[in-house]
Amino acid sequence: MIDVGGQFRGERDADSETAMSTLSRQTIPALAAVAVYAAAVPWVFRPWFLAADLLPHTPGPIGTMIDADLYLNIWILAWAAHAAIFDPLHLMNGNIFHPSLNTIAGSENMFAHLPVTAPILALTGSALTMLKSYVLETFALSGLGMFLYVRHHTGNAWAALVAGAAFTFTPFRAETIPQPQYLGMAFLPLALLCIDLYLETNRLRWLAALAAALFLQALSCVYVGYFTFMLAPIYALSRLGVRHSGRFLALLRIGVAFLIAGVALIPAALPYLRGRSEGMIPNQALDLIQIASWPPWRFVSGEFIWRAGIVAVLLVAVDLLLRLRRERRPASELPPGPTGALWVVTGVAAVLAAGPYLEISSDLTIPLPYMALYEIVPGFSSVRVPLRFTLIIAGTLAALAGISFARISKRWSPPITTLAALGMTAAAIITTTPTPRPVMAANLSEDETQVYRWLAEQPGPGAVLEVPGQSTEQDIRANVRNGQYMVASSLHWRPLLNGYTAYPPPSAGFFSSGIRDLPDERALTNLIETTDLRWILLHRNALTPHNAARWPTSTPPGLERVAQFDDTEVYEVTRPKQTNWRAQVEGRMTTPATDSLEGTPRAPLPEACRRGSIVSADVPPTLALFPLARRIPVRIRNDSDCTWPSNGLLEEGLVGLDYRWVPWPNQDPVQATPPLSRLTNDVPPHSEVETTLMLPPPSGPPGPWSLELRLVQRGQPDPIATLQKPVIIREAGSGSKNTSAKKREDSARPKADAQAQ
Repeated sequence: MIDVGGQFRGERDADSETAMSTLSRQTIPALAAVAVYAAAVPWVFRPWFLAADLLPHTPGPIGTMIDADLYLNIWILAWAAHAAIFDPLHLMNGNIFHPSLNTIAGSENMFAHLPVTAPILALTGSALTMLKSYVLETFALSGLGMFLYVRHHTGNAWAALVAGAAFTFTPFRAETIPQPQYLGMAFLPLALLCIDLYLETNRLRWLAALAAALFLQALSCVYVGYFTFMLAPIYALSRLGVRHSGRFLALLRIGVAFLIAGVALIPAALPYLRGRSEGMIPNQALDLIQIASWPPWRFVSGEFIWRAGIVAVLLVAVDLLLRLRRERRPASELPPGPTGALWVVTGVAAVLAAGPYLEISSDLTIPLPYMALYEIVPGFSSVRVPLRFTLIIAGTLAALAGISFARISKRWSPPITTLAALGMTAAAIITTTPTPRPVMAANLSEDETQVYRWLAEQPGPGAVLEVPGQSTEQDIRANVRNGQYMVASSLHWRPLLNGYTAYPPPSAGFFSSGIRDLPDERALTNLIETTDLRWILLHRNALTPHNAARWPTSTPPGLERVAQFDDTEVYEVTRPKQTNWRAQVEGRMTTPATDSLEGTPRAPLPEACRRGSIVSADVPPTLALFPLARRIPVRIRNDSDCTWPSNGLLEEGLVGLDYRWVPWPNQDPVQATPPLSRLTNDVPPHSEVETTLMLPPPSGPPGPWSLELRLVQRGQPDPIATLQKPVIIREAGSGSKNTSAKKREDSARPKADAQAQ
């Protein structure tokens, strides 16, 4: 008698064993690759990654700006992780630039990484630990994404291991920790893989996976997501070229997958669209975009190897040379792999990386497709760094490198293939950071954060202001300070008046002018009346001598000193609100009001109301060529019978001060519309007011310059009054001049004086 049930059970068991065996063959190598990539991360980021209170540091002239970006992005990751759990309705409303909303839209959001960052921050309470978990995840998953793509096309796990290492370990990625959004590229190769899997199987589940990959890539990095939406269709079209039938239907279905991903991204895109409509996110000038482009000849430079990695470049170059030496096979015998599509995407990305135009010579400029996209594609005019298309090129080269390794190693024995793959993987890791990375103190140890933990324990609401803050947008050092305050706020999450981001909210200038003038009673009044300010943290050890003199040891009126932690004094606001400005603030922060906060109309002043003068300005005779703003005391006079509107959140229609630098003897101003230096209050008729102009040096060579101070109403073409001053700009750090330089300045000064007059 035949046991039919037993026979079926035996067949099912055999099928199950086969499936499990296949799953093991697929899964174990992938997990092993992830383990290799993850294990290399602490070594690549030594000594920072295993240290308790360190952060990566970028030395050199631009190090200060890069450090500020690092703090900004740590704060973004921390705020998103915190808000996702405790306040998801305000995910885009970070706690900086209080009481502004939509502050996350000033930069990236990196929401795709919340499954990692949110639980780590919730469990540890440490933004530093959260950052390390983010870095570990991005390196491991980026390598895995490329591993899966190359293994699918080659069937060679060793080639896939090399490709993943070549993709995720490059010197550029190791040095881009301050902009960690560019590490989150795992979904780019997965999107390409999903396109191929759908074309091979016609299964709709791969289109759903494609939509998910596109969605997550855009939430990992806005730039790379934007590029993926542009270049993945080109890859799909190239792959469809080798398909013999059903091309139109396949193209239509792939297009639907892109559409679904785009629709799913609308909630994340709306805050950025709102930022554009409010003027927070500007259209970038073509000349500035061109400066950040990547002309074709730079692909043969050492900088490109720094971006793409020596292993990827070397493998692709060797494979190309070997293939050129071999006799070509007939086209019909060539395998329909992804190599051609990858090269097409590489070429398109290279053209777009070149920017709006190609400058062949001073007389010959060739417009490029970037120019058309700038004019046609919504939002593309805000993409300010075309060279970031090289991120896509680094990815396609890593994939080509894996395919090259599989092709080159086809005739090798298994032991040689294994040794070569491990050697290439090790080479990619070692050449990423052959020496330990520079670091800086994070200053987030328990002893150094007592004041922030004290704030977290205080009952009731209230916003926090830390002094010194930012005096002007050009105050680069203040950007670092504000970034440190932002990261420290992750210990209390109270609203913070300070802030730093790529695109600050339009009202940021109003609040920064009040912060820099503290503890002036009028400045304090403006901040109290327009915000929910409750505590001021004064870091005396960070004050300049000039600002230290403004903060006497006695408590300023309207404040009470309630605590002190080392050099940090904590003041609580005791002065009650006296106006309804706070109720008006949110409506005025994004749309210019018709009047100032004090009720003065902001309409263009008639000629009779434009009678005024700049009485005096204490401009130093020399300034260092260093990107820090100098506080310049200025006295202005309103000689008209009208009140001037000066106290408002947005600049439009306000009377204030700006400046123009004119290199002597050239009369073309270097900067025509700098930020407006605000006045604290509206200016009454026939009154003289002392105010402050924040003056950075010009962006030009050292030597004699003419400074034109201007009393203006923002939005009107002609100034109300001007005052010119001669200034000698010297090189930064040249406190003592040599004799010849001193003679040049002395001889130039009379000419500059005459020119200024």
